Amino acid sequence: MQVGDPFPAEREIAEKFAVARETVRQALRELLLAGRVERRGRTTVVARPKIQQPLAMGSYTEAAKEQGLSAGRVLVGWTDLEADDVLADQLGIAVGDPILQLERVLITDGVRVGLETTKLPAARYPGLRESFDYEASLYAEIRSRGIRFERTVDTIETTLPDSRESALLTVDIRTPMFLLNRLSYDQRGVAIEQRRSLYRGDRMTFTAVMHAP
Repeated sequence: MQVGDPFPAEREIAEKFAVARETVRQALRELLLAGRVERRGRTTVVARPKIQQPLAMGSYTEAAKEQGLSAGRVLVGWTDLEADDVLADQLGIAVGDPILQLERVLITDGVRVGLETTKLPAARYPGLRESFDYEASLYAEIRSRGIRFERTVDTIETTLPDSRESALLTVDIRTPMFLLNRLSYDQRGVAIEQRRSLYRGDRMTFTAVMHAP
C-alpha cells in the first residue's frame, strides 16, 4: 500500500484473517501509535514515516530544515494577556505585567504536526507583533535582538487533544499527543519565554543525545 491509501475496514480484515474485531482494533491502535496509519475523519489511511525531532535548544523550523524537510506555520492569533501568579513567577516579572501570546500551527511537509503557544514578557519585545513574520523562526527573531538562548527547562508528558486542538490539527480527539512545556533563559539567567508545544504522537518522535559529565 502507498502513503495516503485508505486502510481496509475492520470487518474486512477480521473476515480475511478469521480474527475477532477487537483483535483488529487493537492492531490498528498499535499501528496508529507507531505512525504507520493516521485517521482522517472517519477514514484510516496509510501514513508517511514519523518525523524525528531532536530535543534541542533550537527552534522547530531550524530542526526541520536541517533534516531537509519543509517547515511552515499557520497563524492562529496574537493575544494580549496579564501575568498571573504562576506566569509571573516563571518569567520573573510582576503579577499583572503585560504578556504577548503567539499561537501557531506547525506544519512539516504539508502535514499539521503541532500547535505552539508562546508567552513572552511584552515589555522585552517592543514592536514584535508588528514586525515579526509569523512563518519565520521566533528564536531567530529573538536572537536578532541581542538575546542569546543559554538554558532551557523542558517537561514532556503525554496527553489527548481537546476539541479545539484536534480541530486546529485536523485530527481525531483520540490521537495521542506529546505535550512539551519549556522555559528558556538567556545568558544572564533572565527568562525569555514560556512555551507550550503540542505534538502529534502519531506523526512525531523525539530523540535526545546526552553526554557523560
